[in-house]
Amino acid sequence: LVTTLEGLDVVDNEFWGIEGGWKVNVTFVFMVGVPQQFVDELPEDIAPPPAGKSKTEFGFFTNEEFASVPNVIPLGSDELIEINGAFIPAFGFELPERPARMTQILTSWVVKRAWNGLVGIDGEVKFGGFRELFEEEEEEEEPLSFWLRLLKYLFFWR
Repeated sequence: LVTTLEGLDVVDNEFWGIEGGWKVNVTFVFMVGVPQQFVDELPEDIAPPPAGKSKTEFGFFTNEEFASVPNVIPLGSDELIEINGAFIPAFGFELPERPARMTQILTSWVVKRAWNGLVGIDGEVKFGGFRELFEEEEEEEEPLSFWLRLLKYLFFWR
């Protein structure tokens, strides 16, 4: 699911230093499982299934290493970290490398497929596309790199 909630009110958040009183659009990329088209495009040796099984079941890889993709399960830790005087387990701060990388590749695949927008089976536009988020309408004298445009969008546009 890729969608944008438009015109959300920004409220003050002293902890993060955010001043409210303006509007923001928030784009969500929500993934549960892996799209079959993505799976079909993977080389056979990337996530080989166990003998006698297909690459996926119920939308998830059958390969044990990648079974939690895209919702990768963090590695456990006995470490505690302090946040505002409270100590919490550091669980969730370290991900297994290969499943995390597969999720990164899947997310890039989703962005590429949704670059020009997504239209539902009802013919309605469900998402306007990442192009409209990251590309300027008018050509600038010195075009910004992708990452500068992303930073500009995330931190400076109001």
